[in-house]
Amino acid sequence: MIKWNLAFRQKENAGGQNTERGETYMAHRIVTKIQEIPAGPGQRLLAVSDIHGHLDRLIQLLRQMDYGGEDILVLVGDLIEKGPESLRVVQYVMDLARQHPVYVSMGNVDLGRLLKVDDDSPEGVEDWTGFLNWAQRVWGGSLFHEMLADMGISPDQVAGDNAARYRRRMLEEFHEELEFLWSRPTILTAGKYLFVHGGIPTEDLGSLEGTDPVPYLKNDNFLSQGHSFREHIVVTGHWPTCLYRADREDVSPVFDAERQILCIDGGNGLKRVGQLNGIILPDCQAQISQISWMGYDGFPEVEALERQKGRGASIHIQYFDSQVELLEQRGDMALWKQSSTGKEFEAPVEWTYRDGDGRLHCSDYADTLLDVEPEDRLSVIVHTDGGCYCKKNGLIGWYKGAVRPIGSKLTLKPGFGREQERQSEPESPWGGLSAVGRKECHRRERELAVYELLRRLGIEYERIDHVKTDTMEACQAVDEALDGAVICKNLFLCNRQRTRFYLLMMPGDKVFRTKELSAQIGSSRLSFGEAVYMEKYLHTSPGSVSVMGLLHDTEGRVQLLMDRDILRGAFLGCHPCMNTSSIRLRTEDLLKKFLPAVGHTPVYVDLTGEAGQI
Repeated sequence: MIKWNLAFRQKENAGGQNTERGETYMAHRIVTKIQEIPAGPGQRLLAVSDIHGHLDRLIQLLRQMDYGGEDILVLVGDLIEKGPESLRVVQYVMDLARQHPVYVSMGNVDLGRLLKVDDDSPEGVEDWTGFLNWAQRVWGGSLFHEMLADMGISPDQVAGDNAARYRRRMLEEFHEELEFLWSRPTILTAGKYLFVHGGIPTEDLGSLEGTDPVPYLKNDNFLSQGHSFREHIVVTGHWPTCLYRADREDVSPVFDAERQILCIDGGNGLKRVGQLNGIILPDCQAQISQISWMGYDGFPEVEALERQKGRGASIHIQYFDSQVELLEQRGDMALWKQSSTGKEFEAPVEWTYRDGDGRLHCSDYADTLLDVEPEDRLSVIVHTDGGCYCKKNGLIGWYKGAVRPIGSKLTLKPGFGREQERQSEPESPWGGLSAVGRKECHRRERELAVYELLRRLGIEYERIDHVKTDTMEACQAVDEALDGAVICKNLFLCNRQRTRFYLLMMPGDKVFRTKELSAQIGSSRLSFGEAVYMEKYLHTSPGSVSVMGLLHDTEGRVQLLMDRDILRGAFLGCHPCMNTSSIRLRTEDLLKKFLPAVGHTPVYVDLTGEAGQI
């Protein structure tokens, strides 16, 4: 089990002279470190790279890979950036690492972002502020934007004299997360496998240790450099695998058995058709031929109803040479010409974009026809008049036949609280019972704590696992599965002084009005509480707030407010502190068993959703 050592970071200058700020890594004593993974015979290893802030994709992929038991999880760099939840990814991985054997190597983006907050000088603060502006414009945010947002600070406030103060507050508030990232090794080894984010020029590891890690983290186009290995099978991320394939658009892993190299970056968060890839090693001595892989992209799935004979691509646009000209638009499709070659091709109108100079470009694209049999499952990237531009096992291309949507119907399953399950299922050493008699390692400690408390209180419940509920479709599927349970709107509120906090439960179809609530509880100037307080008192994050979080509020800092209308239902539905699962339990059990056990007495309010201002 990995334990991060906060003293592992060695920032002091060893007498070397700093040159260009933010680029000279060795001046900061950031050196190559190698960590060995103690893997036993027959112990599975799951390896994933380039998560890039996509928490839901990571959770869904780990579920898909059946991550559990005594599996070892290896994350091959770049946990953060380019996706919407970098901070949550780091916190999630830290949580898993406290419970299970989890090993994480450094990525080039991880290190690059850390160096943005490594210089406390006025110039360093100015550089960090400039980075915030750049990241907002190019990527829509960053790890630092998310940290500031959790503290209730908008990017617009980070300017002038405020910049250094807010930066200092951010570093103090998220010290543990940043130190976790700082302490990552460059290279991980397990048996005959070696995991490194970008790639290495030699398997003589002794010659690499203590050197500048940047060439091994940001090693572009590693597979094309001619390296071969005999003692190790080298697993890398960093460079999207689709860029290695000139004849097709394909984001599946690249397995080069002769040279003993695996490249697994599926372009997640970087490529429009990207996905998060994971490989499964039966053990650390497995042959490449024994390795399997899975990918998750979050695109809607359909079932093919007709056979289609495949055809290779006649055009393949990659970002190195993507400038195009519009010849003719035909509905949602258009005829384009690649500027450099003069080749003409059809592609969706929405597959193009303009750069900063107004030039027209086509996203990575190939006009492959997929080889499809009836009942094949396809991930639909774009549905057009000309058919589905979609993906099958990582290969992207067109399917022109009829399809049937694959329903996302969810089914409630008995939770860990049933008496018969408590008698028949072994208890997990990490809290709660596994519904299948083995650890489900993808669950956070906070979620397991909910199940364990319900079990101890003898509260029966049912559970469903699902994708993150951030779309209408996902919410509707969950609502249907909870089968008549009252679905609450859960709002975390506070007064202006941040001295009183409230958790309001109200029916989801009511509109929240602050003035109406304030009048009933005698607290004016209510606002939404910042996520740092939500995490501190309820051990949950925005989108996952529920009454279950009160089990963590042992000091009674949060007052529960309940709209009386939620008492009309026999059952209540809520998240177990994670919005990738939902539970259904009796309202009576919540009131008579759960709330007394966690020491919270509700204050009842009557909200109409009509009076006052929002």
